[in-house]
Amino acid sequence: MDRLNFTLGNARDDLLRDGDDWDKFSRFWEDLPLDPYMGDGGTYRRRKHSLISYTVADGTVASIDQDGFLQSKEINRLNGGIVRRFEPADQALLDTSVFRRLLAHFVARIERSTPGGAPVPAVRRINVHQHRIVATEREAGNPTPEGIHRDGVEHIVMMLIARRDVTGGVSTLYDNTRSPVLAHTLKDPGDYIFLDDRTAMHSVSPVRVAPAAAEGYRDMFFLEFC
Repeated sequence: MDRLNFTLGNARDDLLRDGDDWDKFSRFWEDLPLDPYMGDGGTYRRRKHSLISYTVADGTVASIDQDGFLQSKEINRLNGGIVRRFEPADQALLDTSVFRRLLAHFVARIERSTPGGAPVPAVRRINVHQHRIVATEREAGNPTPEGIHRDGVEHIVMMLIARRDVTGGVSTLYDNTRSPVLAHTLKDPGDYIFLDDRTAMHSVSPVRVAPAAAEGYRDMFFLEFC
């Protein structure tokens, strides 16, 4: 698992053809509450988080009750080591056709990439994250304030929902020696990086408000396959 394993794509081109469905899906980023746990004191991140199960055979999705979200200090040196409790993703988002198609698509890709003979889980546990990073004239937004890191899961989907009136936000992938391998900017709605988290680390540069704008934002959707 030493070779960095990732792909780039656009979900709207790859598997989503109905623009109206995407519009309904993306509206769920309009009411994200403030993340109160930022170790750097920043007020630039808004988010929701849910843990779900996905039954591979029939596509059943169920929310898993949990007592907060915990990452170790080794994984997240800024915000790790404490239990963080976030408002869950709306059930209506989990019920959208876009969400269900995304799950089925990326689970199938993971299954195809699993070495022959390796056990394949019948039920997947998946972290669902919604982030909005806000940039203003007073404060830049920092998508990865913890710096270069891995998420400590199996696979990650990092997908752009929208970007408006911001510059920056360059995603960089690193091998396990922290040597940069790829610098890539997610620009269009649906652009994604699909990454085997065990083979790589990643970071994202700050986003700053564009000239002549008072505020801008970068909306992201993450699926973490545990």
